Amino acid sequence: MYFCNLGSGSKGNSTFVQSNGSGILIDQGFSGKNLIERLSLVDINPKQIQAIVITHEHSDHIKGAGILARRLDIPVFITPDTARDLKAGFFKNVDLKHYNSGDQFQIDDLTLKAFHIPHDANDPVGIICSSGEKKIALATDIGDIRNAVTHFLQDLDLLLLESNHDREMLENGPYPLYLQQRIKSRVGHLSNAQSLQFLSRIKTQNTGLKHLVLGHLSEKNNTVDKVRELFEKDADQNSANYKIHITSQDRPHKIIEI
Repeated sequence: MYFCNLGSGSKGNSTFVQSNGSGILIDQGFSGKNLIERLSLVDINPKQIQAIVITHEHSDHIKGAGILARRLDIPVFITPDTARDLKAGFFKNVDLKHYNSGDQFQIDDLTLKAFHIPHDANDPVGIICSSGEKKIALATDIGDIRNAVTHFLQDLDLLLLESNHDREMLENGPYPLYLQQRIKSRVGHLSNAQSLQFLSRIKTQNTGLKHLVLGHLSEKNNTVDKVRELFEKDADQNSANYKIHITSQDRPHKIIEI
């Protein structure tokens, strides 16, 4: 399996996952042109993409999905509740395939499992992708740490985990109070400290974890240095063997082979 986060943050999110030649995008929150440019930077041929899987309807996860699906003539997988309030014509001339939270479904050689996450969207999901014995999970846009989420995150080779904000930076930063409260709410985003707590709760379920990818960092309320320092210190203290990666809003991360 191959994993490549093409960008993660409030301006756009998309992740490429591939197994045996066929790939998918999980979310597509960039313009069609920008997404193609990001693929070219990591030498991914757009023709390898067989489908787009949408986790929720917020613009930074879905903005360019219809455009790219039409351009590549590929289907979009989406829950009915996620599709419910989209503007008329958003997915015009696109082959929409519905799945539900909790479903397991197949796209070529990839087996996907969708699980509900706490976020302020109609029907937000995290996604687990597996092929053979390889298994990865995407868990971002999570407002609260719940057993119903951690239950699904077992025996992973790679985890993409949200580490959105530093609490002190958020509370003393430029965001108005209502937006701070939304981010800190139980349907908002995980702080760095909450993300580390989340990781500590699932470590016993993931002794074979090889890659920890930290994503959805706020440009205003977080820094790469803060995230790296926190998680590398924890890894050192606990003799963790996984490699730590931090995504960027502005450019794709390198391809990770699982």
